[in-house]
Amino acid sequence: MEHQDETTPLLRNPHQAYIDDESTTSQETLSASSSQWRLLPDWSPTQWRVMIAAALLLLSINFGNFMAQPPQLQIFEDIICKNYVLSINATSNSAGTLDNVCKSPAVQKELALVTGWKNTFDTLPCWFNLPIRLLWLAGLFQVPGGGDLVALTMLMTVVADVFSAEERGTAMFRLSAMSFVAEIVATPLGATMVKSNPWTPYMLGIVIMIFGSMFVVVMPETLNQMGVRDGIQDESTEDSDERSTLSMAKNETITQIVVAQAQEFISSSKFLWTSPRVLISIIAVFAGSLDRSSGSLLVQYVSAKFHWTIAEASYLISVRGCMTLATLLIVLPILSSFLTRLLHYDPVTKDLSIARLAAISGVLGYFLTFIASTTPLLLGGTLFMSFSIPFVWSVVTVATSFVPSQNQIATLYAAMSVSKSVGSVVAGPIFASLYGVGMQLGLEWSGLPFAVGSIIFFLALIPVVCMRAQARAGEGS
Repeated sequence: MEHQDETTPLLRNPHQAYIDDESTTSQETLSASSSQWRLLPDWSPTQWRVMIAAALLLLSINFGNFMAQPPQLQIFEDIICKNYVLSINATSNSAGTLDNVCKSPAVQKELALVTGWKNTFDTLPCWFNLPIRLLWLAGLFQVPGGGDLVALTMLMTVVADVFSAEERGTAMFRLSAMSFVAEIVATPLGATMVKSNPWTPYMLGIVIMIFGSMFVVVMPETLNQMGVRDGIQDESTEDSDERSTLSMAKNETITQIVVAQAQEFISSSKFLWTSPRVLISIIAVFAGSLDRSSGSLLVQYVSAKFHWTIAEASYLISVRGCMTLATLLIVLPILSSFLTRLLHYDPVTKDLSIARLAAISGVLGYFLTFIASTTPLLLGGTLFMSFSIPFVWSVVTVATSFVPSQNQIATLYAAMSVSKSVGSVVAGPIFASLYGVGMQLGLEWSGLPFAVGSIIFFLALIPVVCMRAQARAGEGS
């Protein structure tokens, strides 16, 4: 407002008043426009520190992981193929060329079975003279710390602590983009190094993951950073007193300790099954966690159906990574701006709409990949599959708005990670078995797992469409 005193005329020139008002309005509009379209987000130092540390951590871990995938698949195929050739030579005098044998249905079926269960147990191959299926037991080494699922849960919780409901979805999308940056760069790099020696990129990937995990030491403490601003209330006094009583009680026996811990767990996690929308979100994440299993199977499927080498088929993963990165960094921001500024959606409704569109893209993408007989059709299916990647992240963001307490966000994310893990555990062996069945029916049916993936995404779409967004006070308009 313009400053006035006793010397200010009571009546101003109407033309001059109009000019002043227009100038003020223009300045306010310009200021608002510049704040909305700034090159870098207006984050606090803590938010920048969390995002940079989390981005570097995800980038390095995923870089090493994706670099190791093509050589790992090549090593598996070589081992299975050599064992199969030896078994054929023991009963037959002719075995054909090695390349034809390695692409035969018998070898590819065993390779799909091994990689399917490998994704289930998150295993490591070894160079000792042991049966290749023994690598399924390597997942036991994740028991002490929980593996990558626990790490991802903690990382998501840290991000949720420092970002409000309006910013949380965008922050998670940008953070997940780091995984695809690593996929774009590391996969072709590993595929190129496979041609000389598959063990070199595989071991290099492990070393990169080890050094990348050191970025976690610069992560700040974020508990209760966004409690008041985000509208998430602290735990009720009754629940807090109940847990304090349980923790302060002097349990003299192991049985009492177990009972007390069980009661505390039930009390803190009961919202997972008493809130219908949270429960639907967890089930939707279970049905939508197909990207990991389908990604590893896609290389094998394309290699067999289009008669490409594994190194050549691995470049498709980089193509899909580029598409996904463009989706996360270009398509999603434009779509979010359209939904919030033109349609005036609140944050929860916006993320729920994105989840629905992503699920529809998953249905189309997996079906096109199943029926693909040409490279353009395959790329079209890959494009729509990349559009489905934001589904899980959007559902997680929506479910976060339904959490009654700030301290229960970690519980929700742990449940989401478990749901996604169980989905991967189920999808790996089932997809591998379906691939083997498809190979037996004929090469045109080798994409049977992707047909089932399309059906699963359709089933995940149904509860998400039925879900209704209802943000808490302070989370949106």
